[in-house]
Amino acid sequence: MGRKILLFLTVLIVSLVFAGEFRSIEAIKASGELRILQTEDYWYPFYYLDEEGKLGGIDVELGRDIAAALGVKPLFVRAVATHETLATHLREGEGDIILSYYSYSPSRASQVYASRDYLVQNLSLLINNQVLQKIKNEVDELTPEKLIENLNDPSISVLVMIGTVYERIALQLLPGTKIFSIGTTENLAGLLFEKNYDVFFMNDLWTETFLVKNPSLLIHYSIYRLPSEDQIVVGVNPANTDLLEWINRFLDSDYNKTREYLNRYVDYELIAKLHQETAEESRIKLLLEDPYRWIVLFVILLLAFLVVWSSQKKIAKKSENGKAPHWLLNIWTILFAMVLGFYSGGAFPDIVEGLSPLGELFFNYMLLCGLPILFCVVTLNILRLLMKSGGGGFLLKFLGVVLVFFVLGALIGIVVAMIVEPGTGVAKESQEALVVSMKATNPFEEVNVTTGSILWSLPTNMISNSIIRAFAENKTLAIVFFSIVLAFAIKFINDSKREVIINSLETAGEIFIFLFKLSYYVLPFGIFSLMLSQASVFTGDTSVMKSLIMLIGCQLLCFVIWLVVSIALGAKLAKMSPLAFLGAIKKPTMLLFALMSSVAVIPEALHTSERVRQFNDENQRGVLPLLVVMLQPHTVSLFAVVAIFNLQLLGRSLGPVDYLYIAISSIIAVIATIGVPSPLDLFTISMVVLPFNIPPTQAIFFMLPWMYTGRRLDLMGMMINDFAAVQLFRSKKPKEESPSPVAEVHE
Repeated sequence: MGRKILLFLTVLIVSLVFAGEFRSIEAIKASGELRILQTEDYWYPFYYLDEEGKLGGIDVELGRDIAAALGVKPLFVRAVATHETLATHLREGEGDIILSYYSYSPSRASQVYASRDYLVQNLSLLINNQVLQKIKNEVDELTPEKLIENLNDPSISVLVMIGTVYERIALQLLPGTKIFSIGTTENLAGLLFEKNYDVFFMNDLWTETFLVKNPSLLIHYSIYRLPSEDQIVVGVNPANTDLLEWINRFLDSDYNKTREYLNRYVDYELIAKLHQETAEESRIKLLLEDPYRWIVLFVILLLAFLVVWSSQKKIAKKSENGKAPHWLLNIWTILFAMVLGFYSGGAFPDIVEGLSPLGELFFNYMLLCGLPILFCVVTLNILRLLMKSGGGGFLLKFLGVVLVFFVLGALIGIVVAMIVEPGTGVAKESQEALVVSMKATNPFEEVNVTTGSILWSLPTNMISNSIIRAFAENKTLAIVFFSIVLAFAIKFINDSKREVIINSLETAGEIFIFLFKLSYYVLPFGIFSLMLSQASVFTGDTSVMKSLIMLIGCQLLCFVIWLVVSIALGAKLAKMSPLAFLGAIKKPTMLLFALMSSVAVIPEALHTSERVRQFNDENQRGVLPLLVVMLQPHTVSLFAVVAIFNLQLLGRSLGPVDYLYIAISSIIAVIATIGVPSPLDLFTISMVVLPFNIPPTQAIFFMLPWMYTGRRLDLMGMMINDFAAVQLFRSKKPKEESPSPVAEVHE
């Protein structure tokens, strides 16, 4: 009996010590306000500042209701504390209750009284897909116990919020992992995008709400619910039992509108979609219903037949031998294949799974032949520049001019994308559907790049420990870098050996170009198959079509800007009027517009250089062919715009370092396209988008409409650029032109 009395007195003394200062219900009513303690950091959707700067959220609404029931006003006290230290502030009398997304734990219950829960959630793990797939491959059936067991590995990194119960639970559940704590959720999305951590440990509701706001994380992470519950409670001073009982009665009454607030602040419909499988039939939405989808299909096929047939007849009439190339090589065949593939994927989704692999086979064949072509062409181009008369001085000047134009191209693309923002304004639901579509597309390679070190990723990804591995893994950046290094090495060996190597590279390049050109006969079928799977981007309850139209508008705007810059620069440097400048170069410009072949137009460009005094200089004639082939700043703008567009679609926020990376990688990617046959040149955009984990096929998909419609405009602009840039290599500056607007021509 004496022991029981002693124990009772001990508990009473401890309670009094920990109780500190508190206000009774009567004192709270007399003051006219209920002081509600919350952490200084906001936790959406429980308490946060809305767009107007007003405090809102589930806990804020609940706090207002509790205060109203007491007949007082709520006063939200922002304590400089974590969830773990809020109890100290409560005991010191800084607040009356804790209503701050406050999870129950035994340690907290020893410091404050916890009300009955007003929300029950499950603990959850946000796991990197590669880590999760590896574990699935190692176990017969994935259970929570087996998942936790396999995650307990020193190589696994776990991210938790400091000062939360989740930090303590993670230390108990995952003691064998590396656990990292952060103090705020503001940069959580950025940390996870960088893929520095394998697991984020939290509860399901908060994590799901976070994923709805950042749907592109679903490309790399999956949420896994654990059976353990997480009870959210109200904290009350241990000595204030009357207030605790009152709050419990309130939470049990009809005045508790927590469920209503949850439905207001949490989009359960979008959360449900987070857990749906990609292949789930409920996701499939037809572009058109019967019988209209068949009618439209017939109309597209009929229109395609008539247009291609008419085009073939016109080509045959203009041909010297009266014959047209095979209809599969007709540009209209390719365009209609793209349209038909996109339409069929949306109107007949059942065929996507069966035919999409054909597109992947076609793409893989292009890479099989294209990467050796890339290697040979880049090596030979760099080697020819090194061996050009004038030596290193000429090379530096030439590369300097090209680099200036390319940098300007990157700036134009980035500025246009930042101002127009073609990929923004897409609803979260649309972003989520797009992410699901992208998640179904396996990237050709995984590149881990952090925002802080994204620029360092360039040399890291360029220098491979095995060139064979670079070819096997389609690492175009590493192949380009090796080609440049090899060209420098070949330059310094003796002439006879150099000629043998050059001949070998030319022969190998010709062989692979021949093999690659064979794919032209199946190009329409390949593009058709690739377009099938991309249709889900638009039919999966999304509004991306408007963004695609804006993207094409951005690409057209880039062309207009370049046209103005090129004409103004060319006319100024040549000391001609803009009309005279255009008149002097109109023939090679229109020829390139018609033929779409830089190599084929070189003779006419040289002929123009010989005829027009302003371009008739030995240095100009020598460098003009190189400029025609290599100066492609329009493509740099295109790559930058498309890369930023894809990231905007996913809701990604980009910083200065990200834009700088996009600019540099776009320049390197375009340098790598020089001399590479189309459409293989499009694949080099993988250098730009893969570090952001955008599948190359996704980026190429958004480039194709412009490449097969507006590309002629780009090429025409590039020829104007070439004749503007060639003025920088003139040995003698031309005199001011006479009042006549016509350029001086030598026959």
